[in-house]
Amino acid sequence: MAPANLVADEPPEVNERPAAQTPPATAAPHAQLSQLPIGFGNPIALRIGFILAMTIMLVEMIPGLNMLFLLWWLGAGWLAVILYRRMTGAVLSVRSGARLGAMTGILTFIATTLISALTMAFAGKQVLDTMVKQNPDMQQIVNDPAMLGGVFFIVLVMFFCFIVGACAAGGALSARTMARRTGDQT
Repeated sequence: MAPANLVADEPPEVNERPAAQTPPATAAPHAQLSQLPIGFGNPIALRIGFILAMTIMLVEMIPGLNMLFLLWWLGAGWLAVILYRRMTGAVLSVRSGARLGAMTGILTFIATTLISALTMAFAGKQVLDTMVKQNPDMQQIVNDPAMLGGVFFIVLVMFFCFIVGACAAGGALSARTMARRTGDQT
């Protein structure tokens, strides 16, 4: 005896529900995210870079510790690779480690530039007067707005190169060290 709803001529009853279909098996979210290339589109890499950039920004505000800026930048790239490995389990290539470090460096540069701009906005003329007191030759640059803007632009470009380069170098070194420890030759 067949149920009434299996007969082709009769429509199914309103109370009946179709059998629940099981969704296809999917990989864990971290496994899927670890397959994404290292870049600003990878949420894990972006989160790690952002957290480290904020940490570096806070450390650089501490008098005395801010003198070790190069160490902090290298360490940020190094730590970014370690944290990425812990979160995803993926061993990064040297290129991917450098890319993750560079992301961290870019975010660190943005945070540092923002803090510097806010300092200049609130302190303004005081910072420039202090620079002139330390070096009287700066008076000519401070009095010429075009030259002052050019100097600020050159300093920003140099800071960008130093910060991103140091963070990328730290990430590449960390990835290379991890690859050697795991036996990969990348």
